[in-house]
Amino acid sequence: MSMLRDRMSKIQYTEKERNTRVRKNQFAAGKGGMAGYAKKSQPAKRMNDYLDLNDDALVRYPNPSIGVVVPTLMNPFFPKMLSGIAETARIQGYYTEVFNAAQDGGDWTNLAARFAQGRQQGLILAAPKVTEKIVRLLAETEPMPYVLTDQADDVPGALRVAVDDTTGGGLVVDHLVGLGHQRFAIVCPPQLPFNMAARYRGYLDALGRHGIPRNAVTYVSAPLTREAGQTAAARIVKLPGITAIITINDDLAIGVLKGLHELGKRIPHDYSVVGYDNTDLSNYVTPELTTVNQPVMDLGHAVADCLLAKIERREPAVPATLPVELVVRASSGRAKLA
Repeated sequence: MSMLRDRMSKIQYTEKERNTRVRKNQFAAGKGGMAGYAKKSQPAKRMNDYLDLNDDALVRYPNPSIGVVVPTLMNPFFPKMLSGIAETARIQGYYTEVFNAAQDGGDWTNLAARFAQGRQQGLILAAPKVTEKIVRLLAETEPMPYVLTDQADDVPGALRVAVDDTTGGGLVVDHLVGLGHQRFAIVCPPQLPFNMAARYRGYLDALGRHGIPRNAVTYVSAPLTREAGQTAAARIVKLPGITAIITINDDLAIGVLKGLHELGKRIPHDYSVVGYDNTDLSNYVTPELTTVNQPVMDLGHAVADCLLAKIERREPAVPATLPVELVVRASSGRAKLA
């Protein structure tokens, strides 16, 4: 059990204590107008991890909640992180509301208006390109505590809970160089969010440390989807001498594996492929994917802990950068001899 989980176990409430806390929070959220509802409130249901932002029940029963802005729910990383956030929030009497930046089309005015209704007590930002805009809107409408994590843009002075992505990038390169690889393709978008930029720096730092020249590394531009990874594979097989493919996340790696298979390439005989995230799917593709494991549930617990401390005006116990580890599976092997 990790240190974060040990810490979580120390703040477990009994069922009676948890229900009392929820009732008090419900009353506070109603700003004095929910006294009758507070007395009649039922025990918190563990299945209610997330609430729909468009659910009319939230208007009738304004339970205290925290908001989480994620870039997408299609990547399995984010539902898992949300599970960690919701688990910690629920224990302390809060629901979790999710705002999907990709699906909601950047309607930040609507987002800010919902926060101003008084249900939301704080905000976790995990999406790129929107962080500063949301922070500015909240400052103009309903100032509230917030914490940054994962892909959120950097905001000077803001609290961030992060994973050690620079070290993670270095672990990938160390592994591949140790297998004899000398020519690489790196698959990632042209504009990298905060956490992936650190990951990319880790790749470049390690390549330099091993004396790999810049002309031995080819950058292949692709958005963060499996379809883009599949398309990238067709471009990579036309590049001379490439034996190792590094993708900035697992979704791209899974697409690359599919594309290489369709082109008749054998993994890892023809190419080694390494992803990043250790999403659940990485263990179910063929061959199983070598990747970097992020402590996603621990990240969710930690960022929720920090936000709830800010909401309750306690000093947040910000953890050191959360560690990562390389998970070696069948998609990486010794470099093919020329």
